[in-house]
Amino acid sequence: MNYRNIIIGSAPRTGGMWTYNVIREIFVNQKKNIIPLSYCNDDEMLKHHCNNLNSHNDIISIIKIHKIIKKQYTNKTKIVINIRDPRDAVISYKRFMKLKNYSFQQTIKFINNSIDLIYYYRKNYNKEKLLEINFNDITDNPHKIFTKLEKFLYLKINKKMVNKIIEKFSKKKVSEIIEKMRKTSKSNLVALNKNTIRKLDEKTGFQIGHVSDYKEGDWQQHFSDKEILDINNKLEELSHQKKIYFKSKN
Repeated sequence: MNYRNIIIGSAPRTGGMWTYNVIREIFVNQKKNIIPLSYCNDDEMLKHHCNNLNSHNDIISIIKIHKIIKKQYTNKTKIVINIRDPRDAVISYKRFMKLKNYSFQQTIKFINNSIDLIYYYRKNYNKEKLLEINFNDITDNPHKIFTKLEKFLYLKINKKMVNKIIEKFSKKKVSEIIEKMRKTSKSNLVALNKNTIRKLDEKTGFQIGHVSDYKEGDWQQHFSDKEILDINNKLEELSHQKKIYFKSKN
């Protein structure tokens, strides 16, 4: 393999945690040594990544962050980003973070930042280094994602393993992880903001609230007619500028 590091660099609420766990599970099933061994914060993730860049061992670093990493720190690195309509992602983000007073300007900024992240990676990396995963494929066609990962990571992943991993990180199974975590007193805690703390599964990084009943395309129900018009106009403007287009399910 011509890489020793993998970065899942998706924008928030685009399925990055699913992708992170799936890729880790692929390497674990292939008896590869990976770091970190458990989920950690962005700073710790980056430390693992940087320490592994010039290492001569056979360890694969797999990290998930929302920050953009400068190009000089991505030699021998594969990058995976998930693509989701930012109008849906921002509603998911508000719900996940329990943000009751999230302003309209913050919503526009979130959309802008999500597009900027995609633009940065597309501009700086070719298809040899960058793989894009469609968020809708996670639920609608996960086998398609594995076909892409197999080619991108130069791996042979047998069908039995694929089905096993898809089942392990299905919405139903992740919900079970979260429910088990909810009932135990030994889970790690993570602070969303100064008023909200909740449990986190150290092994996978999933938190209470990670799985929701949100339906893609329902973002319009959360805004006024004027806000919908303003959001669509802004998205059209940014999409035209940076050649990044999204198609809502509705």
